[in-house]
Amino acid sequence: MQEPTSLTVSNEANNKRKRSSKMAELIALHRVAESRKSESERICYDPYAVYFVDPETLAFAASNPEKTKEMSEYYERLFPGLANSIRARVRYFDDFVKSSLDEGLEQLVILGAGYDTRAYRIEGLKGKVRIFEVDHPDTQSVKVEKIK
Repeated sequence: MQEPTSLTVSNEANNKRKRSSKMAELIALHRVAESRKSESERICYDPYAVYFVDPETLAFAASNPEKTKEMSEYYERLFPGLANSIRARVRYFDDFVKSSLDEGLEQLVILGAGYDTRAYRIEGLKGKVRIFEVDHPDTQSVKVEKIK
């Protein structure tokens, strides 16, 4: 079966891009927002996510809380449940990785890794579990630079 032309063109353009993934940054931005909540309110915590979000975006959000809230509400109307889905998914996979550690996890492969930081923030992974992250080379190169 042949891929539809629009999808093929989209995939080719995506593979030729020369920048990191905007989706990776969006997911990191949701982790930042959730991490800024109090410990009793948040469902996930990622102290490293802030390093993967454009500083101008963070500055805008900090200096324009009403506009930021308005934009969040707009996107919630456009894509109902997306923000909560992203944040719940982070928590779900964090919990899954932690429970897998208890069961003897030896290797973790993260497909479409984006700016995932589990390798750095989940206790017990570093030095004990072989971790492979797979994503577009441009996104990976930006991530490697930011990690340094």
